[in-house]
Amino acid sequence: MNPFLHMFNPAARHIPAHPVTSPATNVPTHSPPPRKAGYALADIPQWAWDALLLGAGAGAGIAGYALFHEPLNLRLEHVDIYLDVEPGQLPPQGLTILQLSDTHFRGADWREQPKIRQIHELCRTLDYDLLVHTGDFLHYDSGLPNVVKLLDGLPKPRLGSYAVLGNHDYMTYSYNEIMTRSWTAYQADSRRARRRALPRLKFGLWGWMGLFVRFGYYFFNAPLALKRSGANNIAKLEAALARHDIQMLYNRAVHLRAPVCPESDSCSELDVWLAGVDDLTEGSPNLDTALDGVPANAPVVLLAHNPGILLEPGSQRADVILSGHTHGGQIVLPFVGAAHTQTTQLRRNHVSGHLRRGNTHIYITRGIGEGIPIRFAAPPQIALITLYPKL
Repeated sequence: MNPFLHMFNPAARHIPAHPVTSPATNVPTHSPPPRKAGYALADIPQWAWDALLLGAGAGAGIAGYALFHEPLNLRLEHVDIYLDVEPGQLPPQGLTILQLSDTHFRGADWREQPKIRQIHELCRTLDYDLLVHTGDFLHYDSGLPNVVKLLDGLPKPRLGSYAVLGNHDYMTYSYNEIMTRSWTAYQADSRRARRRALPRLKFGLWGWMGLFVRFGYYFFNAPLALKRSGANNIAKLEAALARHDIQMLYNRAVHLRAPVCPESDSCSELDVWLAGVDDLTEGSPNLDTALDGVPANAPVVLLAHNPGILLEPGSQRADVILSGHTHGGQIVLPFVGAAHTQTTQLRRNHVSGHLRRGNTHIYITRGIGEGIPIRFAAPPQIALITLYPKL
């Protein structure tokens, strides 16, 4: 047989069972390991990393602003209030009141002394009749030196200085157990309102969701259920205030009747009562005692740390109520308002500023300091309030 035909005849060719390979090409090959389910970091697209970094940067910026910028940038706000009074009770040029509140000093000089310097600068050229402080001078006793430093640099008012105390002046608080204490308070309020909770075994998904929503609404509106951890030295605070000629109004009123003589105007008569009531939660408030002896037709300015005084039946007797306590919510969210109101009686857009309840004007200041040192869209303030006779 022709050997050349043998080469091209597959049937005649001998094909070995195992092909022979040269040593150079006999290299074992390895297939990649099987891939695990899910995604690896390398699979995350670049736009997702960019969005994550942008969000983290924005969050850090907002946190820095709320912690270190806004709380340390204080404002002086001017407020004009017009009252229906009789001739001779308010001077035509008005009665000017510088209101301070909620200093919450604890001895943190790096935060408190810049605020003190700002207040001194804002007040340096002010000309006013009354200085009032509506409570929470202190957070801890260690803040008293800064209270004294603040008062030392204020211009003297023409007619005097007056104050009431707030809950933090009396007590110190711990934020431990705040959620469990709030839950206990919510349950107690629910029982008082005759709302009986369903047994746990009958609570379905919607039941738990409804309970969560109701408790959340309660938590963000009711006063914080803080645990008392100690007491501040009221006597020491009172002594420091007395050295600065600040009169405490413990459930009492003083009659302000004197000529008001601003530098640029002639003298006018003043006939107003200034009253004060003790703190609603830690003091011994008695509004009836505070207003006892005040004539029925006399204009009354009432100092009350807590705007919850509005629940008292006699509060409508006051023409003006000056309060603090809420800090303006401290955190004010877009489309929501104040994150916390400190009271169930105020709407979220009413936790600070000038309000009306019937014929009574209420001014709630955002205050100077904070319990929790953070603010967002609720900057600290002092207020210069002028009461004018309505023409």
